[in-house]
Amino acid sequence: MIKEIFIHSFEQVLPKYHLEQSRIVEWILKSHQRVALLKNECPEPQQFTNALRRFCLSDKYIEKRYFECDELDENWENHEIYRLMKDSPSGVTIDKRNEFFGRNVQKVFSQLYGERAPGHLIHVTCTGYISPSPAQVYFSDKKESPDITHAYHMGCYASMPAIRMAKGLVLSERKPIDIVHTEMCSLHLNPSIHSPEQMVVQTLFSDGHIKYSVGGSKRGFNILAIKEKIIPDSIKDMTWIPGEVGMMMTLSREVPFKIRDALPIFIDELCSEAGVRKQEVLGSGIFAIHPGGPKIIEAVQKKLELKDEQVEISKKILRTRGNMSSATLPHVWQGIMDSRLPDGTKVLSLAFGPGLTIFGSLFEVRN
Repeated sequence: MIKEIFIHSFEQVLPKYHLEQSRIVEWILKSHQRVALLKNECPEPQQFTNALRRFCLSDKYIEKRYFECDELDENWENHEIYRLMKDSPSGVTIDKRNEFFGRNVQKVFSQLYGERAPGHLIHVTCTGYISPSPAQVYFSDKKESPDITHAYHMGCYASMPAIRMAKGLVLSERKPIDIVHTEMCSLHLNPSIHSPEQMVVQTLFSDGHIKYSVGGSKRGFNILAIKEKIIPDSIKDMTWIPGEVGMMMTLSREVPFKIRDALPIFIDELCSEAGVRKQEVLGSGIFAIHPGGPKIIEAVQKKLELKDEQVEISKKILRTRGNMSSATLPHVWQGIMDSRLPDGTKVLSLAFGPGLTIFGSLFEVRN
């Protein structure tokens, strides 16, 4: 009987382009200005651009982001996705973006697996939807193919439901389960919507791919508890909805504050389910906080009175990678794993997504 189930064996596949945040922001501003000119919305282009710039996340918070789609120039007519012309002022439609996603995800699987196959694979994504999925297509012509479970469209917290699925599959199938995240947020910028929240979203999200295993290893993160909760009166504060030209996110200014106020009771309940003293976790644990933005990490740190070193890796991932949707927390976990913490150190993860949903997990380090 398997009594303890561990997360282990992290492996990243880096997206093709690693770009300076300052360069990305300038291109986003130019794309918005171009669309506004195409639609006769912009009588004074420089004034329009300056107004939008106030809401962009600067390189003070994010230094670089990875993109699979590198169209950061003004050759608009030659772009595959951001072809900002009179007949397509927002870029190509969502079906074309999903085609790009499918092709490039198969390349990710090729780097991760080559000709071999895991026993069971959970594919997680919030940024591309095709059936048959890229995972199914990739393994369809291989000598061996895995069982495939899809965990789609949950938002930034999706790694924890995926682990919950994997834990159940480990117990029923008695074999390790691979989880692979493939996120391409760069496909879903919409330069025709000039709202402050969209300028934040478009200068925050990035691309990321990562694989890890869940199973009966004796090293890694021992899974102690996983919990979720929808914050009351928050349904409209964050949404993630398919649109004509891509996935559309709404993000209210109230999100950091509603998360902050709901955390104390949520963490009480999570620690109670894990059989761990809350004060032990708050005092000496490491916090893997999904960096939904700088204000999220700051609000959580202040509310829980955490030391800088307890949230250092979450801030580092935001600074060096941006927000990679569901792939972000696993990158934080890998950073924590690589820091070689002492046996028994507790790792409390927090992620937030549409709902407004808080997802939390509590792990214990085993070397």
